[in-house]
Amino acid sequence: MLFNSLEFVAFFAATVVAYMCAPQKLRLPLLLGASLFFYGYTSPLMLLHLAAVGIITYFVAIGIEETEDPKKKQRLLIIAVVGHVLNLVAFKYTSFFNETFRSIFGWFGAAYDVPVLNIILPLGISFYSFLLIGYLIDVYRGEPAERNWTVFGVFVFFFPKMIAGPIERTKNLIPQLRAPMISFSYAAVTAGLQLMLWGAFKKVVVADRIAPFVDRVYNAPHDFEGVSTVFATWLYAFQLYFDFSGYTDIALGAAMVFGIKLVPNFNRPYFARSIQDFWKRWHISLTNWLNDYVYTPFTRSRWTGLKMYNLMLLGMMLTFVVSGFWHGAAWTFIVWGTLHGTYIVVSLLLQKRWNKFAKKIGLNKRKQTYKALKISVTFFLVCFSYIFFRANDLADAGYIIAHSLTGWGDIVGGVRAVIDGKYLEMGLALLGIIIIMAPEFHKNHAKLTDMYMSLQSWQRAGLIYAATFSVVVLGAYYNLDQKFIYFRF
Repeated sequence: MLFNSLEFVAFFAATVVAYMCAPQKLRLPLLLGASLFFYGYTSPLMLLHLAAVGIITYFVAIGIEETEDPKKKQRLLIIAVVGHVLNLVAFKYTSFFNETFRSIFGWFGAAYDVPVLNIILPLGISFYSFLLIGYLIDVYRGEPAERNWTVFGVFVFFFPKMIAGPIERTKNLIPQLRAPMISFSYAAVTAGLQLMLWGAFKKVVVADRIAPFVDRVYNAPHDFEGVSTVFATWLYAFQLYFDFSGYTDIALGAAMVFGIKLVPNFNRPYFARSIQDFWKRWHISLTNWLNDYVYTPFTRSRWTGLKMYNLMLLGMMLTFVVSGFWHGAAWTFIVWGTLHGTYIVVSLLLQKRWNKFAKKIGLNKRKQTYKALKISVTFFLVCFSYIFFRANDLADAGYIIAHSLTGWGDIVGGVRAVIDGKYLEMGLALLGIIIIMAPEFHKNHAKLTDMYMSLQSWQRAGLIYAATFSVVVLGAYYNLDQKFIYFRF
């Protein structure tokens, strides 16, 4: 069930009404039932798989907590984590490994008779696998295992974050579910609904308007000059951001309506001043998860015999390779993750030299110019990495990069080739980019909220009506049910 579908609107409205009317003691079970229906509506068979994984994790976590022998506790954790990883690999990466081996055998002229495997990928498997692994590690580290089936079930299945996050943490969500369910707050409900509307606007009105232009170029990159592919890559940067942050806004807003606060996932990422800063602003829940459960444990290990600084650099690279592999079962994603790791490692190695150079030429005295330069360079590096993130395969990515400097003698013609006569749609896309990005120029979002609340009621109603009208009209005209990009992860 897609957030941008009429089925979800009906489902959400019915769930909210039922939740409001239900007594306190039935609200959590109702949320669990609604969440199970939400997931099962799309994939009934995979609901059984997820339920089995959840039940096993429930009992294993209790076993970890009750085991007093540190070695046995650690062994139980390792078995459980490996089990989750193998489960993820079996569904998401079996075909990838199979085709990789087929290619390797082909290089050597050897026969490889394993047939092509078409395995159904459970929705959200990457997200709930990381959530459950994190939960097990948290219990191992001292967090109490949850014994209330309903609380644990909502922690795992809660429908706003079920398919594409944010990746919740034990210490944030479970205490909220253990506490008495909060009574409805008019302010929280209206704020949640407005955030959902903003997310839908990002997705339906803007991201989905950009998508056809990007798809047209990236599905046939050999038909376009470099100026066209650069323009399409620039557009994709905003499509991906609005698509994913739009989903997150809907998820956070929906949770807010039920009195639950999910962790934020974005904080003005395209105003980052370095790649390190970018990853503190982009997909924040994933970054924090990888830092706590991959990078930090690796850098605290002593088996490598490396010096701390070198261990830190190696850990950084490993973390981003894992991030790329987590995103998708394709070499393009692995290269994308490795590229980001390389960005950070190289920047750390050159940081002192760069600071001396910037000081020597006086950049540090021109603060606004220096800030704009760092933001521009970071955005360029992020967009360059998006070539691998969006390309259908490495061959296409290589072609796009190799021919990126062609066609710049006719920039207007290259842009027109992307637009292909659809000037109205491009106009809507560019206008949408401006509308969404304009508030992000203001660092303090609290002041923006105050500005919004200071408007007359009819003015606020007008903005809400305009956003709703655009979502409904454009969604109905251009197909409302376009999937979110991160659903495939």
